[in-house]
Amino acid sequence: MFTILRDALPSQFHRAYPTDEDRERARSIWSEGLKDIEPKDVKFAAERVLKQKKFLPSIAEIREISRMRYYEQSGLKDPLQAYQEACNAEPQTMEYHWSHVAVYLAARETGWMTLRGEEQRIAFPLFERYYSGFCERVLAGEDLLAEMQSRLDSPQAHTAEAAWQQADQQQQEQMKAQGIDPKGGRKEFLKLRKQL
Repeated sequence: MFTILRDALPSQFHRAYPTDEDRERARSIWSEGLKDIEPKDVKFAAERVLKQKKFLPSIAEIREISRMRYYEQSGLKDPLQAYQEACNAEPQTMEYHWSHVAVYLAARETGWMTLRGEEQRIAFPLFERYYSGFCERVLAGEDLLAEMQSRLDSPQAHTAEAAWQQADQQQQEQMKAQGIDPKGGRKEFLKLRKQL
């Protein structure tokens, strides 16, 4: 990777690491910071970041691009794309054609009302935390769909799901009775606040 960086950005590289001692110390720090990432993925990340930026990357940038590559290889979207999919999903059930079950699970954990009713600056960090956790489990080889199916097959899950659906239906009916569009999200909330 250092060869790629040196060849692509020679003056920045030599300013950042002017002596052999500096380069060796940096190589050691980078090796430690990237030891859990495959060398081919580090090379890919270095090449990609150089196409996107005109400056030397940080270890965090290389790690993030490597993580995004793992996501892509596993059929996962990057967190922002997954968040947008979750916000725009209609209906909010497993029957929707989700790009990956991790998007559905993260959206469900975040809460549908949070996704629809809160601003992105509030809802996205919460969604991203859940989504990243599910993605890490996928990358570790866990089958989220099989685990979810086994939980859904339990008698407690059927009772809880039915109760949740009934409560959600009642809440939506109450909102409609009060003249509130249950799918209106934050816009509906602001409209109601102006009326008060």
